Amino acid sequence: MALRKGKCRLSLILTDRRMNQAEFARRMGVTEGTVSKWKSGTSEMRFNHAVLAARILNCSAEDLYEWIEC
Repeated sequence: MALRKGKCRLSLILTDRRMNQAEFARRMGVTEGTVSKWKSGTSEMRFNHAVLAARILNCSAEDLYEWIEC
């Protein structure tokens, strides 16, 4: 079985955690523009950003994206 990364779930998780994009960006040490690109799918998080985001959001890095079996 193979997996393909699907849509970014960051918007949903931020809403669930009641955290706005500005606060998340500040805690991540990135710009709001970077977070916006992740959320829209224009750019993908690097592994180190996904791990940090997961720690900040109290979830697993795997939760940040949809995963599609191929």
